Amino acid sequence: MNMEDKNDMQIIIKEHINLGLIEPGISAYSSPEFLIKMENESKKFTAFSTPQGQYIWNVLPMGLANAPQIFQRKMDNLFKDYFEFMFVYIDDILIASKNIKDHIKHLEIFFDACHKEGLVLSEKKATIAVNKIEFLGILIDEAGIELQEHIVEKIRNFPDVLKDKKQLQSFLGVVNFAGIFIKDLAKYRKDFRPLLKETESAKWKWEEIHTQRVRELKQVCNNLPKLAIPQDEDELVIYTDANDYRWAAVLMKKTTTGEEPCRYIGGLFTEQQAQVWHINEKEFFAVWKAFKKWPLFLLAKEFTLKVDNTNVKAFLKNKLDSKIEKARIIRWQAECQYYCYNIVVIKSHENVLADFLTRDGGI
Repeated sequence: MNMEDKNDMQIIIKEHINLGLIEPGISAYSSPEFLIKMENESKKFTAFSTPQGQYIWNVLPMGLANAPQIFQRKMDNLFKDYFEFMFVYIDDILIASKNIKDHIKHLEIFFDACHKEGLVLSEKKATIAVNKIEFLGILIDEAGIELQEHIVEKIRNFPDVLKDKKQLQSFLGVVNFAGIFIKDLAKYRKDFRPLLKETESAKWKWEEIHTQRVRELKQVCNNLPKLAIPQDEDELVIYTDANDYRWAAVLMKKTTTGEEPCRYIGGLFTEQQAQVWHINEKEFFAVWKAFKKWPLFLLAKEFTLKVDNTNVKAFLKNKLDSKIEKARIIRWQAECQYYCYNIVVIKSHENVLADFLTRDGGI
């Protein structure tokens, strides 16, 4: 650190001391906003060193591993009475109202709560009373949701040939974020599974099929659909399907012209599940996963479940013998009983959306 940097550091340290954010310390521990007060016995764990001495934090520094969880819990406790119209993720807060009159009322409640708790808001980062807003990588408006362009751009910027396991994990991590918009994500992920098992003793073996899958995913993400937002009055329909190695489900809402997609979900079976589970069990698993994924939309209302496997209906509606059936199937059935739905068995060719998800060839 040169002399100029040292002088700047000293100025910053003095400012933090004057604000009561830090104080000199002699802790044996040393590490790297400033909203939650630290308990005295915990301050020593926040110590950090500078050329001018050692200091400890009086407030929770965001460099600690558990700082985000602590801050989220603080925010949840503060706004727990307003979750009907307020959505809080760390320091990102979305206030959703049906009309401008309600919005003004909700904003007053929010500002009063912040003032009472001493929370400081950024005027530059605030967006108030709009019909379209960006929130956690998603663009939301009255018509539905779509992925923000900077997320798509990040996917496009990955090279077609990924150099190692870490880069592959980074790529799939961003793609998974877009998963609710991608019809057949599990299909593309399947070919990457062997590479994700790669260890230091196993040589990284990137092949043409992997390059092809990366390019296909980029193309898919360039043309992601806009998904509808289910409303309380909407009639919802779920399609599910499974094959030997993957499963899928689609949440739809009925419209005057047909059905409109709201969410996609799918995944790969583990090697053991793929080898041991019967196809009926895999089909039932797809239903259970869909119910578990979308309770916000499905609980407390009646909806329609469409499957192309008659045994799934038996699993869901008939009393199962615990002496015969596997414990997991009985558990799935019990958890599905929380929901109110009509199950309709359709022909395989009518299950167009879900079949597209789970077949290699598409429609």
